[in-house]
Amino acid sequence: MLALVHNQRADAVSGLVDGLSSDTHTALDRLSPLSAMSRLRGRALIAHGRADSSIPYTESLRLAEAAETQAVILTTFHHTGPLSFGELMRSGVPDAWKLVGLAEALLSVRRR
Repeated sequence: MLALVHNQRADAVSGLVDGLSSDTHTALDRLSPLSAMSRLRGRALIAHGRADSSIPYTESLRLAEAAETQAVILTTFHHTGPLSFGELMRSGVPDAWKLVGLAEALLSVRRR
């Protein structure tokens, strides 16, 4: 597990995960929100930064699929917030509209 935590290479993750014990796999499965997504009674709003080096954005895509919703993938964000000011300025404002859409979805009330 420690080798997985300290790993810096994306191409090594699969092998490191495969090498974990069955008890560790069971514990990770219990911690994952993936199995609970289909039982949610409310809406799931999922956003993830493409540049997140801690958790791959593809995990949010998997959650969104399980919740039968869409994930918003933000190109100018990493795990804990926006990229540097310079990176934000170079990338333009496509994420601004995505964030406005998320805020609108969060604040809107669905009619039955």
